[in-house]
Amino acid sequence: MNKNDDSREVIIASTCLLLSIANADDKIEDEEINIIYEILQDFFNISPEFTKEIITEAKQDLQLSTDYFSYAKILNNHFSLTDKIDFISCIFEVAFSDGEYHYLEEYMIKKIANMFHIENKDLVNAKMDIKRLFQLDK
Repeated sequence: MNKNDDSREVIIASTCLLLSIANADDKIEDEEINIIYEILQDFFNISPEFTKEIITEAKQDLQLSTDYFSYAKILNNHFSLTDKIDFISCIFEVAFSDGEYHYLEEYMIKKIANMFHIENKDLVNAKMDIKRLFQLDK
């Protein structure tokens, strides 16, 4: 996938999923927003200004949304399996960034991984990699 050619729709869908994980425990922490900014800029190679615009738009879109399937469907049509696994790692980064791994975050991540057709072993590997990154593997 050439991330430089990603449509706004793909970036918005990705952002909505990241924000939904951040909000799984009904509060979005500053650490979670900061990591979402970093993820979007790195994953899609976009500017800080565009990132801020995308996050604002995604928050509005998410308020009107009734499910996550539509976002996953967009990403399924644009991401390779490797991209999906990388993105799941990004989702775990958001989940662990506030120092707490809420059971609703875990539930939502499993649901998203299922929609992405990611095998359990790849999901577990992504989770363990991010736990090591955040030094939570004790």
